[in-house]
Amino acid sequence: MKQRIIFGLLCVGAGILALCIRNTPLFTVIGAIICVMVAVEINKAIKLKNKPMFALSLVVSALVPVYYEYGYLLDRLPLDLSPIYLIAIYILALFILMLTGYENTKFSDVGMVLLGSLGLPLAVTVLLYLRDIDKIFPEQNYTTEHGLFLILFAMFCAWISDASAYFGGRFFGKHKLAPKISPKKTIEGVISGTLGCILANVILYAVFDNLVFAEPHNNYLAIIIMSIPLSLIGVCGDLTFSALKRNYEIKDFSNLVPGHGGVMDRFDSEVFVLVALYAIINIFGVVI
Repeated sequence: MKQRIIFGLLCVGAGILALCIRNTPLFTVIGAIICVMVAVEINKAIKLKNKPMFALSLVVSALVPVYYEYGYLLDRLPLDLSPIYLIAIYILALFILMLTGYENTKFSDVGMVLLGSLGLPLAVTVLLYLRDIDKIFPEQNYTTEHGLFLILFAMFCAWISDASAYFGGRFFGKHKLAPKISPKKTIEGVISGTLGCILANVILYAVFDNLVFAEPHNNYLAIIIMSIPLSLIGVCGDLTFSALKRNYEIKDFSNLVPGHGGVMDRFDSEVFVLVALYAIINIFGVVI
């Protein structure tokens, strides 16, 4: 437990440092590194033996956040390199590599590699979308401070929910949520996690709305309403990757952080929450 707490605090410190440089190119570099680590962990989880496919997936995973930041430079080339074509070429390349290395590559490996090198990096890259929320939705009068708030909001929905669910389940848990996937998770834990998420996000919003934002909106109702589904979506993310680990008979995605596992062990809820939060803002035009 002591080791878990120490390394947990170190991770929090690293996260705060990353947020301090969120408006610099280094933040994109950090995003690329996280994406590569995610791809590595997924590839190792499925025991991918196809080395060319392994290497290509790492390159593509790193390029996902870089493309978001600098993809506009491709418009200067006399070619149509829109994302849909690049993704199609990548998928074709993976299948060609599967065929050339058929003896040690399963068809299902292609799907998992796509998840690890494209799907999950796209989810991680939503951090950049949230950071730039003022540029993406200028009509909402967002500022750079709103971008910071939304990143923290997403983290709270995933991690505060998880922590609250842990303690709630430990003290009040009686009814198992998904015993075949995650035996320790309880319905009471999920309820505690959701309540903890709401409380933490209301406090976070109060701080930003009163001390950081140029103009307070007092839109606490939107924060409460969004916190509920996002907390539950985080649980779905946790269970999804718990099921994946059970399918491939591994305990953790890696031992990168002692007591915590790998990057995906920490981001399993976060990737679901990030995508869902951005979708809610985009679809419903939520103003905070």
